[in-house]
Order: sequence, then structure tokens, then C-alpha cells
Amino acid sequence: MIVLVDVGNSFTKVATAEGTRLTWAARLTTHPERTPDEIFIELKALGIQEPRDAVICSVVPALTGRFVEMFRSRFNLGSPLVVTPYVNTGITILYRNLSNLGADRIANAVGAYFDYGKDVAVVDFGTATTIDFVTSKGEYLGGIIAPGLEASLHNLISKAPKLFEIKPEKPSRYVGRSTEECLQSGSYLLTVGLIEAVRAAVRRETKIDFTFIATGGLADRFAPFANAIELVDRDLTLKGCLHLYRLNKGEGDDQA
Repeated sequence: MIVLVDVGNSFTKVATAEGTRLTWAARLTTHPERTPDEIFIELKALGIQEPRDAVICSVVPALTGRFVEMFRSRFNLGSPLVVTPYVNTGITILYRNLSNLGADRIANAVGAYFDYGKDVAVVDFGTATTIDFVTSKGEYLGGIIAPGLEASLHNLISKAPKLFEIKPEKPSRYVGRSTEECLQSGSYLLTVGLIEAVRAAVRRETKIDFTFIATGGLADRFAPFANAIELVDRDLTLKGCLHLYRLNKGEGDDQA
């Protein structure tokens, strides 16, 4: 059993894998102050007993080392794989400053290339909304980073006392007749409009017609209403982690 850990700013996904497939996954709240012992207790509670190895994909530096320490000290794993731009990714990364490229974006690009094998744009609905572009030739071109919907709403509400939290979803009308409807309409159009604008701009710039694939926590909520998005793959980041494990640990051959 291989344990795959995707540590995001808001949520952490933990999955197990056997061979080339994921066998189980869970979504947990990310707590940056969590200690290695607390992480160990939580994984044990999820039923993880004797993993053979592990992959850590983390955008929370404070937790990256704690997961490594936990896997080494508690599960006796000598060298869990930490996703960075400097491991064998199987793709060509055309990013100028590799040290600033997030592990989740790397895993998404790798998962998209090896699972779909065509020109793909990965839309990740997380704390930030990221859109990353990888070609059928295995070239990671780069992407965009925009404020995530929930983070944007929270920031707006914190600065405007008369506004309040809403459930992000497609509005019943675009011209809102209440504050709730106005917030829903604005949030929806901001998110869906961003994707449509990116598709048009990138198509003009690259002359490539990318297939847009959605992943992340809000993917199911917004993907059906964004014409640009053709597929939803909520486990794409974890699948990318599994491909990275096979590439770097030598278990099987990855082919697009």
C-alpha cells in the first residue's frame, strides 16, 4: 500500500494506492499547527497501518517536514517522496522560477499528461483558483493563479460589515433582487467568467485548443455551468502523485 497525501491550504486529501489505481481517499481539514504525532494518530484512525511507501504533495511548508518526520519515525519509511519541481516528473517544465512552482500544480500537470495524453488545461478550484497548461508533447507551459471563490468571498465580507456568507452556487437570476442573490450572481459570474476568459485568451496566445479539466473542492459545483470545462476529475492531483511515485521509485513504466 502506497499512501498519497495532498496537503492544501484549506484541506488535506489522503489516499491509498495499489499498483496503478487509487483504492481509497479521504478529505480532512488542514491544520498547519498539527504535530507529527497528531498526524500519525489521524492517519491510524483512517485505517492506515503498514504503508510500503508514501508521496507528499504539500503547499503548506510547515506541514511538509512534519509529514516526512511522521512517515519516517512512525511508519519506518526511509525516504517518502516529496513532490518538487526537481524530482523526475516525466514532463518538460517551462517555468522560469522552479522554486516558486507549487507541488499541487506539478502533480496536476503530471496527472493530466499521463492520464489524458492531449493538450490539457487543469482548473483547480481551491483556496486559489489555478489553471495550468500541459501539451500533448509533455510540455508544462505555465498557467494562471487567481483568488479562489471562497477566499474572495471571505475577504470581501470581512471588509464589508453588511455583507454575509453565502453558499456559492449558480444563481436563480443574474440581476439579483436581494443581497444574497447579488452575491451569488457576482461569485458565480466571477468564477465561470474567469474560465471562459482564460480559454479565449490562451487560445489566441498559443493557438492551442486545450481540453479543460476541473479538479478541487468546488469542481462539481461550477464545472457543469462553465462551457469551457469538459471533464471533472476530483482525484487528478492524487493520480499525479501516483505517477510521480512510479517515475521516481521505478515501479512500472509510465506512458502517455
